[in-house]
Amino acid sequence: MAAVESGEPWRLAPHQLLDAFSDINICAPMVRYSKLPFRALVARYETHITTTPMILAEEFSRSHHARDADFTTNSEERGTFSLVPDQNRSEAKGKMDAVQVRGALVCQLAASRAKPFADASQLVSPFVDGVDLNCGCPQPWAYSEQIGSYLLRQPETVRDMIRAVKSRLGDGYCVSVKIRVDSDLSNTDTLVRNALHAGASLITIHGRTRTQASASHPVNLESVRFAVEAAQSCGLQTARGTANGDAWIVADGGAGGRVPTVVNGDIWTLDDAVNARVQTGARGAMSARGLLANPVSVPLTSGSFFWKLQYT
Repeated sequence: MAAVESGEPWRLAPHQLLDAFSDINICAPMVRYSKLPFRALVARYETHITTTPMILAEEFSRSHHARDADFTTNSEERGTFSLVPDQNRSEAKGKMDAVQVRGALVCQLAASRAKPFADASQLVSPFVDGVDLNCGCPQPWAYSEQIGSYLLRQPETVRDMIRAVKSRLGDGYCVSVKIRVDSDLSNTDTLVRNALHAGASLITIHGRTRTQASASHPVNLESVRFAVEAAQSCGLQTARGTANGDAWIVADGGAGGRVPTVVNGDIWTLDDAVNARVQTGARGAMSARGLLANPVSVPLTSGSFFWKLQYT
């Protein structure tokens, strides 16, 4: 996260945006869809954090052709937003006026080994505000390659990959993890705890197992709530350091406090988002198909295709 010069928008990492403000919108990673043109579009309509489609870390790290094909960005794709700091989530005292904040861009990577994940993260880090480890892709080809949902029962591998990026890029660099729930929730508990103890900055939980299709299986909010409670019980903010001179004062390193959690799955309307957040205890809600249905539906009213992330 870069320090802010006078007159420049605040530049915060994704987990710090979630910590500092209560009204944050996120575009989920979507294969073929969440590329630069779509990200630039939704960033014009109050989408504060956008995410690339899943990129194969090993190919990205070893081939400039893969890098050129899989990742593009420009200086204009992030929006600039007027947001009011959440004084309940900061060390700021008293009521604060709205401030200008630059949106954040996250690169989602799929990997099965620590070195390729760290290599790819290092290569893309100058152009993004954080990386996300895909631990949820349910496609059979991904499972056979030992990426995506294969990692749901490989907590040590996930731990090692997070640590590798932290070692390369520093403890304060944003590394998020997006998971699906496991049919055996003890595996979910173990995965979440390993990720957080390794320094994960935030956890997004999709409420289906790897064998459940979105079109035919409703999201299981009780399972998401289990994962959220596992994360909250850790009480860790180990990956939330800030640099001297940063504009926003947030929790700085060390244990204490809660890493942000986000619920994902079947979020089509504002009512869906509020219901999911209330039922799971997650601090935010993420939508993919709802945003695709209408990427410029800004009014946050009942029936809207957009949503707000709010703390409980």
